[in-house]
Amino acid sequence: MPQTVNNLYITQSRQLFYCNVKIKIPVYFSESLIDKAFSILETTDLMYNSYQSGSHFFNINKHAGEWVEVDDHVTELLKTLILVSELTNGTYDITAMPLLKLWGFYHNKNNLPSTSAINETLIKVGYQNIEIKDNCVKILKGQEIITGSFIKAFAVDQVIKMLKEEGVSDGIVNAGGSTIYTLNNNEHPYWGINIPDAFHETNSLARITLQNECFSFSAVKKQYKEINGKRYGHIINAATGYPSTNLQCGVIAKDAFVSDVLSSALFSCDAQNFNDLNEKLKAHFEFKSFLTDENGSILNNQFVLNEEQLQ
Repeated sequence: MPQTVNNLYITQSRQLFYCNVKIKIPVYFSESLIDKAFSILETTDLMYNSYQSGSHFFNINKHAGEWVEVDDHVTELLKTLILVSELTNGTYDITAMPLLKLWGFYHNKNNLPSTSAINETLIKVGYQNIEIKDNCVKILKGQEIITGSFIKAFAVDQVIKMLKEEGVSDGIVNAGGSTIYTLNNNEHPYWGINIPDAFHETNSLARITLQNECFSFSAVKKQYKEINGKRYGHIINAATGYPSTNLQCGVIAKDAFVSDVLSSALFSCDAQNFNDLNEKLKAHFEFKSFLTDENGSILNNQFVLNEEQLQ
């Protein structure tokens, strides 16, 4: 596999979860440890990604309307995801796949959906209809779960857990630039990460430092459709059926799964509700966040930059 070695680290990059995943650990560890890390990512992808035939979430979707047996990971993930949906009043909803299809994110359709089509599709969306009973899950017929907002981060958490168990205390897992988890020790107390500018692709908004935590980043530039000259991002406000108008959102948390889910959840909300939603979420999760709204205004919730703060 592709790798580069300098005086300090071994690095490998591979394509997974529709992005480039890079893992970097100190050179005195065996390269087989990186292979083990990628094996965990690949196994997690096969077992839990809704796009993977035969995965737990694929089977839930395939047998919508029926009870499907799953493992403990799925039920625990769903409980947290449902909680976040409740706290956002449904703006974040993992059953929003029918809306994404309507907006053309899975085919070449570039027409603006009609209000009636959106309203008809909204009937199929609703986290409230996800049922959990012991180790079985059921969704309504016509519903479909999408794992894109959390599966990659969930996999990263499994890798970080393994690396810590193997004694790695310095390293970084960068999954496509949108999920970045760092490990740090006294000799290397932090990693520096650039936050992209919402308007100028070659510029950075700022530089932050991470220390044994994950930075998750959601942005219109990551994936969008252009309809009649206007960009529509892939993160849907599932309460309205329309793509969120925000430009980007960043979250830092100790858990990659939480960080990724909250970056999508906060991105999906109306900007005027950002601070209130943060407070509701902070009753259950520990994190820091910022949001760039459609006008370029930056809302900051304890998100401190290196030697400066978001203005």
